[in-house]
Amino acid sequence: MSGEPIDAPVTADDDWPAKASATVVHYVGTVRDRTTGPALVASRYAVYALAMALIGLVLLVLLLLLLIRILVSATGELPFVDQGETWLAYYILGAIFVLGGAILWRKKEG
Repeated sequence: MSGEPIDAPVTADDDWPAKASATVVHYVGTVRDRTTGPALVASRYAVYALAMALIGLVLLVLLLLLLIRILVSATGELPFVDQGETWLAYYILGAIFVLGGAILWRKKEG
């Protein structure tokens, strides 16, 4: 036997591996929180923005189709357009888009 009692108190010199390990774990955790935390938040926002953009695009296409159907129905009641003909609805919609584009172009230039 070495002469030390079995229940000898642990001194600071005996516990240095645990303290070193705790210090390393603390600093690694701090660095990870400061780097991966914002990256996770940014990636989450990017995924949500992409999902909202895709949903918005689908809604835009559906609204455009609805507008065309409404215009075809409305122009079908005119005496010079036969029922179901789409040419006047496309002209009206084209005029709306050209007018909107011209307004946006003027804002860009001015």
